[in-house]
Order: sequence, then C-alpha cells, then structure tokens
Amino acid sequence: MSFPHLHRSRELPPTWLVIACLALPQIAETVLAPGLPSVARAWQLSAADTQWVMSLFFLGFSAGVLLWGQVADRWGRRPALLLGLALALAGTAWGIVAPSYAALLAGRFVQALGMATCSVTTQTLLRDRLSGAPLTQYFVTIGMVLAWSPAVGPMLGQLASDLAGYRGALSITAVSVSVLISCGLCLVPETRPPVVDTAPMLTVARRTLTDRALWRAALLVAGLNALVFSFYAAGPFMVGHLPGLGFGWIGLAVALAGSLGAALNRRLSASVGTEQRVRYGLLAVLAGAIGQLILVLVSPRPGIGWAFAALPLFLGFGLAIPNILAPALRDYASCLGRAGALFGVAYYAMLGLALAASAALPFDTPVPLSLAWSLLAAAMLAIHRSRIAEEAAKRAISPSARHDALRSRT
Repeated sequence: MSFPHLHRSRELPPTWLVIACLALPQIAETVLAPGLPSVARAWQLSAADTQWVMSLFFLGFSAGVLLWGQVADRWGRRPALLLGLALALAGTAWGIVAPSYAALLAGRFVQALGMATCSVTTQTLLRDRLSGAPLTQYFVTIGMVLAWSPAVGPMLGQLASDLAGYRGALSITAVSVSVLISCGLCLVPETRPPVVDTAPMLTVARRTLTDRALWRAALLVAGLNALVFSFYAAGPFMVGHLPGLGFGWIGLAVALAGSLGAALNRRLSASVGTEQRVRYGLLAVLAGAIGQLILVLVSPRPGIGWAFAALPLFLGFGLAIPNILAPALRDYASCLGRAGALFGVAYYAMLGLALAASAALPFDTPVPLSLAWSLLAAAMLAIHRSRIAEEAAKRAISPSARHDALRSRT
C-alpha cells in the first residue's frame, strides 16, 4: 500500500513500515491477553492480579513517550526510533526469562518504555511532513489497517500460549521488534526540521497545560483506549473458552468493526466536519457500552454475547480516533517532539490509571466493568459536547462585540 499523493521519495518511511511501527505496541499489548490465564497458573494469581500485566504496560508507555519525544527533538527522529526499539527488545527478553512475577512486570515496564517510541516518534515524523487534511487522511487510511492489529495480537497470542504459555506470546513480540530494528536501520530517514524550537521542556509544558482543547483531546484518546484495552484484558475471562482460535475469533470481529468505523470517514460527506465525526463516533461508543450493560443485567453469564454486544464501541473508536489525533498538535509545529511527548504522556498516564482502576473491579460478574464503561462513554460524550458548545459561543460573538471587548481591555 502506498500514498504517492501524500509523500514523495524518502520524505517518509514506506507506509507499510509506518503501519508496522504504529501497530507494534497494540500487538505487544494484546498478544498477552490470551496468555493471562497462563500467567495466573504460573504464579498462582487471581484473574484480577494478572491485570497488572496490562495496566503496567501503559504506565511504562507514558514514561517512554515523554523520554522519546525529547530525544526526537534533541538528537533526531531516527535515533529515537531505533534506540527505543532496542530497549523494547531488552525488556521483552527479560520478561521471557523472568524468574518471578515481579520480574515479569519489570520486564513488561521496560518493554513498554522502549516501545513508546513507535507511537510518539512515528507520529512526529508524520507531522514533520504532513499537516491539515492530508495528515487526517493519512491517519484515516492507516487506521483502517491498524484496526486489525489488535486482532492479530490475540490470534497469535492464543496460538503461542497454547504451545508455550505466556513466554511464547512474548517471544512473538521479541521477533517482531527485531525485524523492525532491521527494517528501520535501512528505511527510516531523518525528518527533523533543520531549525527546531529550543525552548526548554518546562516552557512547552506550561503552554500545553493551559491548552484546554489539547487536554480534551487527551481525555478522549485515553478514554477510548481504556475501553478497548480493558476489553482485551477482561475478554478471555468473560467469554471463556472458544474452539479453534479461541479469543482470536473475538479479535477478528472487533477488527472488522474498527475498520468499518475508520472507513466511515471516507463515506461521510465532506460537509461533515471533524467535530461532528467525533460526536458520531462517541455516540456509537455509548450505544455499545449501554447495550452490553443491558445484556449483562439480563443475563449475568452472557459468554460470547458479552463481546459481540460491545462491537459498536469499536466502530465508534475507528470513526472518532483519527479525527481527534490528527488536529491535536496543529499549533505546535516548532516543537512537535516535545509537544507530542507531553500530549502522549498525558493520555497514556490516564490510560494506565484507568486500566489499574479496572483491575480493582470484581471479575466474578461482568456487571461492574460494563457499568464503568457506560459511565466513561457518557463522560467522554459530555466532554466533547462542552468543546462544541465553547467553540459555538466563540463563533457567536459578533465582530462589534469583539471590538468592544478589545477596547475595554485597553
């Protein structure tokens, strides 16, 4: 797959490599989901205790985003990507040979710390070369492909876990990272602009802290990803055993729903703006969460129905997320690495905390988790509506009123 209208020659890495870099963290996160029962058996843990394997990933990821964003601005996008992948490989290898559950969690944290470069550095080099509508279109198109990466993780993880437990799943990640390092050495160009804003990170942080639109975007990205990844963490326990691909069957259905949501961005009329597309996506997310809650209240042990009732959630994710991410940093062109790092660390930290909170919920019934999802989906829709209302209020101010306001200030 290529996008000749979006980039020329070696201005960007090949599109397949961009997709692979962005997909790797999702695969690394979800490939362990089918192996969580293996983790529980290996270390005599409860289902809730194993959720730290998932939530700690995002805490490490948020720290890594902050680290690699600074490295990308200071030393370049290419070194940041390759060094991060090398660290991810080291953490994965440690997880495979870890002698205790605590050591496994430490390896998982280091894996995520390094793998964060796949998100922040890859998005930064895209923003180095693209902006506005072309950038949104790029995110939409790769989003249609990336919707399948969470499905790849559970399928591969199920097969590997059946053969070698959770260590087999980690071995898949180790091989994938090694391949990406080899490809990156040959195919990733340096895209950092010759002149980069040298303002200290603290200065950029102060600016982002007062950017209400950026904080709303971070909350929405964190909330949407919390729904998706808590689904994968809880899914093997809620659905139970399935023949053949096991939980991988659920991953395929989820991927189809997510890619359909991304494809809707192409089908919707050009007159439907970014904010409206996000609203449609969030409404679909809320419909999926409430539909699932109704099901588990009626049938406390719904099995596979628990997963299928939530499919509108993934359709909404695919529709909303490209329209949140693409314009989020449009005002930070001179410090994309650091601004992207601060944006990423905000939503990944919130995501990690949300997943940690979900681990505290009882897993003997699906009702608490489904209720939490419904409340979160409603909160995200309210956050987005407040943004729309604020923008509408700004547009409603007449030119004369703005002139009077400026005169009163002087």
